[in-house]
Amino acid sequence: MASRSKQRAEQAIADLKQETGKDAIFLELDLASLDKVAKAAKEFMSKEPALHILFNSGGVMIPPIEQLTEDGYDLQFGTNVLGHAHFTLSLLPALLEGAKSSPDGKARVVNTSSLVVYHNTEPLIKWDTLKDSPKRRALGRSMLYNQSKYASLLLLLAPSIE
Repeated sequence: MASRSKQRAEQAIADLKQETGKDAIFLELDLASLDKVAKAAKEFMSKEPALHILFNSGGVMIPPIEQLTEDGYDLQFGTNVLGHAHFTLSLLPALLEGAKSSPDGKARVVNTSSLVVYHNTEPLIKWDTLKDSPKRRALGRSMLYNQSKYASLLLLLAPSIE
């Protein structure tokens, strides 16, 4: 179970064990740092060569406007979009290996989003607000969140477009 918080993950792992009898291990994952995301993916693949399903659901919602990722992106966009995308892409070798042993020959990636994507305004992604700027601050925390959830939806839909 990948999480930024070891304490919260360990509680979830204990609950999972109690409810299902299955064990899980903790994987430290800070989605607000692309270097830490790559490190977590590498650690995962050193322990597990195959991954059958990846469920991306961690994120942040409406933090203080001053907060940015370690890479300088808006914290919501960096965590909710870039962190998930980088983690997924970094785990592609394990997902492809997992697909080989799946009955249908597929691995799955599930990305969560939010209904706030429907509250977004045109243009749907304001590219000049992804890093700190007066335009980012003027857009405001709620619209930055909406924008991040819309971009998450795009990541979900992109692989299914043929």
